[in-house]
Formats: sequence, structure tokens, C-alpha cells
Amino acid sequence: MTGQRLPPEHHVVRYVPASKLLRDENGNVVGVLGAAFKLREGERALSATWLEYFPGERTEQISEVVQAFRASLKVGTKSGFAIGNVRAIIDACATRRHKIRIVHEPEEDNKAHVAVRRMPRDDPELLELLAEKAWAELALNAQIPSGSAPTP
Repeated sequence: MTGQRLPPEHHVVRYVPASKLLRDENGNVVGVLGAAFKLREGERALSATWLEYFPGERTEQISEVVQAFRASLKVGTKSGFAIGNVRAIIDACATRRHKIRIVHEPEEDNKAHVAVRRMPRDDPELLELLAEKAWAELALNAQIPSGSAPTP
């Protein structure tokens, strides 16, 4: 249902281009930069995809989410996907006095699309907190096998 808030125990996945992945001194990906959660000029909400929208075990859900991203935008081979818990994201924002909403807003090419509404435009400390704590789980694009686009 469009506009429905996601349950706090659910998860959302954000596409992270290679340039916004955190790397160690050997070039290995070790996390996500806070910049991955910054609203671009003109954006009114942060875009993500609802993990539990898809049935199955967690690995199947992650694969379906990645297929949804691949069907709706150009996904770089060295990119990744940050996975965050809805409650942890809301709580992290609340510690910085931001009251966000995470709502289901399906799109034609991604029925599991969600919008993170009321994200602040200028709070670098929040972006780092989101990257380190709330959206800290990461799946690399190269680790997810190719498949057909989801059809829920």
C-alpha cells in the first residue's frame, strides 16, 4: 500500500556506488561512507528498497532487492548495497533531533521502493552515524549472482 510506514523490525537497502564505499589501506571494502546517505540537489527523500517486501530467506530477499535495483538503475560492478534496520535508522536520526518517516512508495520499475522522508540536508555527523551503526550491513554487487528481474 502506497504511503504505508514500514514496520520497525524490517530492513531497507540503499544502493551505494563504488565511490561511496569505505576502503582500507589495501583497497578492500570495509564499509560505507556517510556521503552515501546525503540527499542530492533537488531530492526530497532518500531512495531505498524494502527487503521484506520479497518472500523467502534473507539471502533470497537480498538477491531480489539487488535484481530490483539492477532493473531500475545502472548498477556499477564495484558498487554495493547498504542494509539498514528501520528502527535503527529512525533512532539514529532521533539522536540528532530529526524525525524521519520511512514509507513504501512503489515505482513502476521497483514495486518495493521506499522513501526516507524528512532527511536533513546538512548534518554530516548523522550521515556518519547512519553509515557506522544504522546502515552498517553491506552486500557487494559482485557477490550477488545475476538473474531475472523480480516479478512480485
